[in-house]
Amino acid sequence: MRLLAAIILLLSAVVLAACSGENGDEAYREAAEQAVGDAVLTLDDLPGDWTPSALGGVYTDLALTGDCALLNSRGAGFPGEVASADSEPLSGPADQELVSTVSAFTSTETAQGAVRLANDLVLQCTDQVAEALKEAIRRAAAEMNLDQLLRDIDASVEPAAFTNLGDETAAYGLQADFSALVVNFQVNGHIIVIRAGSLTGVLLYAVLGDLDAREEERVAAALATNLGEAEESLSNE
Repeated sequence: MRLLAAIILLLSAVVLAACSGENGDEAYREAAEQAVGDAVLTLDDLPGDWTPSALGGVYTDLALTGDCALLNSRGAGFPGEVASADSEPLSGPADQELVSTVSAFTSTETAQGAVRLANDLVLQCTDQVAEALKEAIRRAAAEMNLDQLLRDIDASVEPAAFTNLGDETAAYGLQADFSALVVNFQVNGHIIVIRAGSLTGVLLYAVLGDLDAREEERVAAALATNLGEAEESLSNE
């Protein structure tokens, strides 16, 4: 599970970077800070026996280069964001791991622009992100003194189909295959970006083993519901 959590937290640094930017007026900014805090996923939003992740304090730095370096720093370089909040990393009863981030932008248009820019950068940087994903597995294995046992790491991040949620949804499938001694492991999941008006939500969801698509969809739908309610409260300000 330490390997899986390292993957989740690495990818959160990549894709959640889609939420950053400039100030709006003070009243809107204060309302936005309340809205994003209310919208991130908590244990109360999740079906079944989810718990706080034991690895919630782990953070994996990125070292992407060139144009991809824009993704190295969460919250840097994307215009129009006025507030952002992260959920605590959470663990599910079937070896799932997730983290979510919600951001508010100055307008629907700037939120749409952030989604487009994030999509462009993830697609442009797929190879670098996959390599960083493999490096995260190596680092996590080293922390557990398992690095000498780790063999045949492969990883991929690709655009993926997903149920339409909110006003706009984008998704990227993630997969990592690796082995230790004679045991093979596989991580499956998605990076899911959901926009509701001027709010964006990003969900990192992965499981060690086979992916239960219906369970994952229920979790994503819970985030979409929170986004819709937060957007409604924000639009009334």
